[in-house]
Amino acid sequence: MRTTLLIIGLFITSLLSAQNNSTIGFHLHGFLPTGELKKDASEIWGGGFGMEAAFQINESPVYLGGLIDFTRYGSRVRKGFHNADLPDVRYRHHNEMGRLLSVVRFKPETKTRLLPYGDFNFGFGYVYTRARVFDREFDEVVDEFFELDDFIFTYGFGGGIEYIIDESISIDFHFRNTYSTRGDYLTPKTIQYDPDIENYQLDIQRSRFNSITFGFGIKLLLREM
Repeated sequence: MRTTLLIIGLFITSLLSAQNNSTIGFHLHGFLPTGELKKDASEIWGGGFGMEAAFQINESPVYLGGLIDFTRYGSRVRKGFHNADLPDVRYRHHNEMGRLLSVVRFKPETKTRLLPYGDFNFGFGYVYTRARVFDREFDEVVDEFFELDDFIFTYGFGGGIEYIIDESISIDFHFRNTYSTRGDYLTPKTIQYDPDIENYQLDIQRSRFNSITFGFGIKLLLREM
């Protein structure tokens, strides 16, 4: 709760102090595990998308803002008979994570179209596995629920390069190296159907959810605030 309030406070402060060169953008990213997560679940990988806002403070090279992103790091599907209540279904598990992070950015002005920057981020992540059950005859969802979910505190560092296309648009290439507290999670390999009990066996894992994300995006340049 305190982390959420701090992120909201930073965002409001950024809006009140915003100057030229502030940005709002959308990005796509890849996801790879690192550290303890890579050791415990090296098979996972994925990608996702996100949105970010960063507001320049008092014409300085410091920007404050926030980002929200969504990542899918694995899926597993089984088709056919499951039990008497689910005789012919497509049972799919999605392993996913959402993050809400603050952005503290250092981005000095240059005399070129290239603007390198460095970031510090902190906030929290929501790691979860959701199940969707489809009736194969009618191809419609008959049930949807969470198998597992957990919250983690996240912090890290990153950077990138913006290339200014014109006065209102830039493209961005970035990476983030993030660390977290330990959390419970599932992977495709830890979700197994057991025909003896006609249900799924879940081998719940617990690790620090450390990762690298990297990607590209498009930003709108807010010249007048």
